Amino acid sequence: MGAHFLLTAKARTLPLERVARMSEEDAWWWFRRARWPRSGGKIPFCAHCGSEGGREKSRRRFVCIQRGCRSEFTVTSGTVFANHKLSLRRLLMLLAIFTQSVKGKSALELARELNVTQKTAFVWGQKLREALAIEREDLHLNGTVEIDGSYWGGYQRPSNRVEDREDRRLAVNRRRSRQCILVMTERGVGGRTVAAVVEGETGEAILAAVQRHVAPEALIVADEAPGYDALEAAGYNMLRNNHAEAFVVEEGASTNAAERVFDRMRRGALGVYHRVSGRYLDWYAAEWAWRHDQRRVDFRNLAKRLLAVGQQGKVSRSMSKYWQLRGPRGPRQGQDLAGMP
Repeated sequence: MGAHFLLTAKARTLPLERVARMSEEDAWWWFRRARWPRSGGKIPFCAHCGSEGGREKSRRRFVCIQRGCRSEFTVTSGTVFANHKLSLRRLLMLLAIFTQSVKGKSALELARELNVTQKTAFVWGQKLREALAIEREDLHLNGTVEIDGSYWGGYQRPSNRVEDREDRRLAVNRRRSRQCILVMTERGVGGRTVAAVVEGETGEAILAAVQRHVAPEALIVADEAPGYDALEAAGYNMLRNNHAEAFVVEEGASTNAAERVFDRMRRGALGVYHRVSGRYLDWYAAEWAWRHDQRRVDFRNLAKRLLAVGQQGKVSRSMSKYWQLRGPRGPRQGQDLAGMP
C-alpha cells in the first residue's frame, strides 16, 4: 500500500520558505496571471469598463486606454483582494498557509504566522471563505450523488436528574440556533461536493437543495430519514439505506462519502476553530467542502486555484469595514454554534 498523498513529495510543491523569499515583483505576476489568465497576465482588462488593454504606470498601476474611461486600476481592483494594506507577497503567504491546512486554519494561527493582528487574519480568512461560497453556489452534480444531513450548534446542557432531561432529538425541544448542513457529494475519484445550510432535514428543504445542485438523471443515495421521501415523490432515482437494519443494506447503498465530509467538518470545528459562528456557518461549510474536493491537489496548484477564486470574485460587501460595525450579514441567526454537532 502506497503512502498517503500528503506524505509524498508530490504534495510539497510550494514550501513557505520559497514564498517568503519571493520578491514583490514575483508575487505581482502571480496575481496578474490569476486575474487575466487568457494572456498569462500580459494583457490587462480595465476593472471599471472591462475593455481590453491598459497602459502600465508607476507603482504597478494601470490606466485604461479607452478614451471614454481613462480610469486607473491595479491588479486587485474590483476583486476580493481590493483595498489591501498587506503587500502582495504577504497575501501570497496567507494563501499558502491557508491552503496547506487540511481541516482549516484559524485566525489566531494566521495572525501568529503572518505577524498581523487577529482582526486582520479573521477578515482575510472570512473573505476567502465568502469567495469560495459564492463560487460554489451554482455547482451541479451528476452521476451517483450521496446525500446526508448533520445538525450543528444549539447545544443544551442536560439536567442533573434523568426525569428533568428533555429529548433533544425532538423538534419541539430544538433550539433556534441549531442548523443543519446538507452534504451532497459525487461518488468516485474527483467527485465534487456541495454543502448547503438548511433549516432541517425536511422534505421541502431537501428537495429545493437537490433541484438546485443535482442533475435530474443522477442516482441519489440517502438513508431512511423521512425527509428524503420527497425526492422519491418528485421522481428522482433513489437508493435508500436503512441504518437500523445494517450499515449497508445492499451493495452501493452506503453514504460513506458524505460521512467522510462530515468527519472533516467535525475535526475542523473541534480541533481548529473550536467555535463556529452560526452567522457564517454556510461559509465554513463551503470551505470544508472545497478542501475535501481538493484533497489530492499539490500545494502550489491549490494556492493558484484559491488565488484564481479570489481574483475572479467581487469585492466583499459583507466583510468590508467589518470592524467599523457595518453589519456584515444582517441579523444574527441565533448564538454562536459549538463545534460539535
